[in-house]
Parts: sequence; structure tokens; C-alpha cells
Amino acid sequence: MLRRFSNVIRKVTPGVIQEMNEICIPALEKAWGRPFKDEMALENQVTVEIAKNYVRPLNNTFFRHISRELPSFREHTTNGSDYVLGDILIEDKNSFSPLHPGWVGNGFTKTPIHLLKKFHTNENGRIIGVFIALVDLSRCSSSAWTDRILNSNRSMLQFRREDECHLKVLLGDLRAKKKYLQPILQNV
Repeated sequence: MLRRFSNVIRKVTPGVIQEMNEICIPALEKAWGRPFKDEMALENQVTVEIAKNYVRPLNNTFFRHISRELPSFREHTTNGSDYVLGDILIEDKNSFSPLHPGWVGNGFTKTPIHLLKKFHTNENGRIIGVFIALVDLSRCSSSAWTDRILNSNRSMLQFRREDECHLKVLLGDLRAKKKYLQPILQNV
């Protein structure tokens, strides 16, 4: 079932990004009352602000496109999972920090199957790069969510070199660094 899911993600991602760039982001700009560049001009943490504004429309767009192809893919939002595919729980993680090798989470225990997505946007807020992978964290020997940071209840996930065989890269690539794997985004 995860093989079919992987193929569907590869198939629908170009349409998802096109819809985000041509419909969703212009709608956000209309709601803001100004272009992306002006909205984000004074932000210290632009990637955090992009994530806060894009994650809901992005995940909803992915969900619509995937569930059209796979009716067994359903929303299942709890602490620890976002979707269910048949009886497989899936945690979904997005990052808009294309150069950072990891993902940030809310500190709650998560289901082992993760859909990991990383995006790069241009100065106009349009998505120009993507990395997507599936991983079963229960198979990883040395990669896991860090303990929660007490003052923020956040945790971090980065993948060590020895766990590369457990990441199924759907779009993009991985580059092995000294200790960790660096996701390499595919231009779109």
C-alpha cells in the first residue's frame, strides 16, 4: 500500500505545487492586502512565517489530490498522526528551511511512518523546490525525534548517515555529510 502511496505522491506533486503557486498563494496575498515580498519584508524568521501561512493550504491541497487517487487515504489528525492510509497511521511534516537538514515537531510521540516534505520558495513566495520522503522511524537505528525542549515543547528530527537505507526519497535526493543526511530539493 505504501508503494502505491509513493507513486501517487510523485504523480500529484506537480499539480499541488501549481495550484499553490497559481491559486493559493495569490489568494493569501489578496487576504494580506499586499504581495508576499511586502508581507514578509520585516520578518526575522521568514521560513517560520511561511510555514505558518502555507501549511494549512498546502496540506489541504496535497490531501485533496492524494485522496482523489487513493480513497483509502483519510485525514486522521491526532497528537502523533495526521493521516491514515487503510490502517497505516502517517505523520506529516513540512519544512520551509531548504538548507536545514531536519524537521521540527511539537514534542508529542508520533506514529513511526512519516511523510517528510521540504520546500523552497522564491522572493515572491512561489514554491521552486521540493523534497519528499517516506520513512518508518521504527526501522532507524540512530535517527529519532529529540527530547522536547522544555521552554518550547519542540523536538527535532534529523537523519544520520547510517539510516539512509530507511528513507525512501520520492522527490529530490540525499547527500551524506559527516554525521547527517542533507535533503537535496528538486527544482520545480
